[in-house]
Amino acid sequence: MTKIYNPDSTKLNTVDIDLAAELLALSVDLVLIVSSSGVIEKVINGSKPISNNTNWLAGKKWLDTVAIDSQPKVNALLKTREDHEEQKWRQVNQEIDGTASLPIQYSTIFFPSNNKLIAIGKDLSGISTLQQKLVESQQEIEREYANLHAIQHRYLQLFNSIDQAYLIVDSQTLKIIEVNKSAGFLVGDLKKIQGKLFVNLFPAKDHEAIQSYLLESKSGILQSSIQTTLEHLKENVEVSSALLREGNQNVCLVSIKPKSQATHPGTANEQALLLSQALEDFQDGFIVCSTNGVILTSNNTFVSMSQSTQKESILGKSLEIWLGRASIDLKILLGTVREYGSIKDYASTITADDGSSPLDVRISAVGFNSGKLSLVAIGIHQASKASNQPADKPDNLGKNAKELTQLVGKVPLKQIVTETTDIIEKLCILAALDLTMSNRASAAELLGLSRQGLYIKMRRFGIVDSNANDDIDA
Repeated sequence: MTKIYNPDSTKLNTVDIDLAAELLALSVDLVLIVSSSGVIEKVINGSKPISNNTNWLAGKKWLDTVAIDSQPKVNALLKTREDHEEQKWRQVNQEIDGTASLPIQYSTIFFPSNNKLIAIGKDLSGISTLQQKLVESQQEIEREYANLHAIQHRYLQLFNSIDQAYLIVDSQTLKIIEVNKSAGFLVGDLKKIQGKLFVNLFPAKDHEAIQSYLLESKSGILQSSIQTTLEHLKENVEVSSALLREGNQNVCLVSIKPKSQATHPGTANEQALLLSQALEDFQDGFIVCSTNGVILTSNNTFVSMSQSTQKESILGKSLEIWLGRASIDLKILLGTVREYGSIKDYASTITADDGSSPLDVRISAVGFNSGKLSLVAIGIHQASKASNQPADKPDNLGKNAKELTQLVGKVPLKQIVTETTDIIEKLCILAALDLTMSNRASAAELLGLSRQGLYIKMRRFGIVDSNANDDIDA
């Protein structure tokens, strides 16, 4: 920091303060004559006035004409006396005409004979403007760097998300600059091949042909791909190249496609198409419906099961139309999927449109989300005849029936009928629970009972613990 020193006070006693101020104004931008009380008595502009309203300062206390943060600096400048200590230059935000402030660098000289100070000031507006431009330039550089970083990040994400193997090769040296992740299974360790010659990925007999191919690509000649073999995997591949210009440097964007890839779906669209074709011809019925059971799509097998004339007659209708127990089966299926996410091997029947005998089926379903839409995928397997045979009667059924017939003549008929009714009720409840996969609410609906009535009968027959909570479905 530049410093100014107070001259010998004995010499200043002989100098006219006004004349000194006028002389100093020739070398600085602003001169103030300040009284011992800190009041600005006179303002003298330099050769290039910093403002047209500098006379506004005359008659005001210097402290009152500066910004609050500059007042301690002005106090320090006012303390200059005849102790001959050096006085530092201090940057002050000087207000002009009570409005805008200008950055001015001040120093002071004390005149003992007049008991006054001369404050000499240099306008720093030009430097302040340059500093502001420097700050703005720095901020602009940081913004550009952030944008460049974001672009680079997006490029890397895109480059590595492509399911095709791509390499970037220097067109001059034919060295590998960059490799995407999809090329890993073709060329092995990605880190090991970066910086290596591209032709070394292939057998020596093909080096010349590949090099010529890339040179022609560099020249902008459009050409078909070249067939070769990967040295790493001994696999036949198809190599194609495109020229990319990066400023003064040209690079080749090279793709490597295995010949075996032709036997596999290369894109998500192809995979979806193959999956759709497989489901269409699948031996089991397959439908996708909404969470309330409206059929959105179906395969040909389910159309055959329902004996419908065409697929369009099924779409948009509720699945309960073709289920054996209609709304009960549908409620069980959708309720279980909603609560547990899936259901497996639910026994039911499919009723055909032509009135033929219902088909015994096993139904499995799973819920999934498609965007904001929740859907249910349902598979319907036609049960074999062997699995349709009625299960053997419980051992105690025949035993109980025989015992009941032996009671004839010993107990009243009314009591025998009551015992028989209890056995049948118990078997029906067990069958309903088995059909509904132990869903008590659905079993009660299937039996035409209230939920509370079903719980009472289950306790009566010992099917459930008497302490069980009535409000909980198994």
